[in-house]
Amino acid sequence: MKKYKNKKNGKTYISLREDIINATNKDDGKIMVLYYPEEKPEMHFVRELDEFKVKFESID
Repeated sequence: MKKYKNKKNGKTYISLREDIINATNKDDGKIMVLYYPEEKPEMHFVRELDEFKVKFESID
């Protein structure tokens, strides 16, 4: 697990996995990140890895 800061809102997020393969027809094979806001660990999000790298910066 790694810690990231959202460049836009400054909030901290934790990535659980950075190797999830998208299996939807349109985006088949794209690598996704599974992550959650540090203050709400029950809430999970997925985002394409390339987009995640643009919007978040590592703070580990």
